[in-house]
Amino acid sequence: MGPKQLDYQFYDRLINEMNLPFTLTLVCEKNSPSIEQEVNQLAKQIQQNLQDIDRIFSPFKQDSLLKKYQQGDLQVMQNKSFRTVFELAEMAAKLTTGFFDPYYAAKYDPTGLVKGWSIEEIFNKLLVPFLLQHSQVVGISLNGGGDLQFRTRADSAFYWEVGIENPNNLQKLSAVYQMKDGAIATSGFSKRGQHIANLTDHSLLQATIITDSLTWADIWATAALTAGRQNFLELLKTNQLSGVLITLTSTIPFSKGRLADAAENSI
Repeated sequence: MGPKQLDYQFYDRLINEMNLPFTLTLVCEKNSPSIEQEVNQLAKQIQQNLQDIDRIFSPFKQDSLLKKYQQGDLQVMQNKSFRTVFELAEMAAKLTTGFFDPYYAAKYDPTGLVKGWSIEEIFNKLLVPFLLQHSQVVGISLNGGGDLQFRTRADSAFYWEVGIENPNNLQKLSAVYQMKDGAIATSGFSKRGQHIANLTDHSLLQATIITDSLTWADIWATAALTAGRQNFLELLKTNQLSGVLITLTSTIPFSKGRLADAAENSI
């Protein structure tokens, strides 16, 4: 990922939490030594927020609110974040006609949306205000395991260039998107292996969704793999989705619910 405008200065910070690498990226028009300390402080705030979220939703920590709910403790619903994600998961199941399922092995487990929701929550809470308050910063993004939310200052010519890996050949890109604002999530098997329950279409290898909300990009990308190619082609039309599907033999780009003119380009 990286703009072609080589005269911009990038500031990256890696944050390892929730068993995932998160990357904070700030972009300035020129070198700005004064921003270094503030970037470090912002990264610490992000890390603290991720730790707080992990204490709520970790499927591995025995004292997380998720574990307590799985054991029958309904009092966890009093936690605002837990309740918000629970309601989002129910809405996601309905909108995806059940292809997004917040239950895994008969246990409630909203992992399929927590990462995207976490990034979007932190982005809106910390990163957008930071961008607006620092005139030398023209762009800001938060990437978690390849899924990212990003924004550019309205008066800047800067844009984000995001490449989508080809699961059939990880040395190549299947698509490249140039955007100023938005969110992109990809779900696939090339790095994580088979992690989707009730998989019926083994020809669909990867799904990328582009929208304004990383929460929903993550939900729809996960649902696509469960739905399979034919089912998801109907869902993307109904829900006006944008992105790209990659199968064993073809790349299927779509925008606002419409397949591209060359909808199936062989790889």
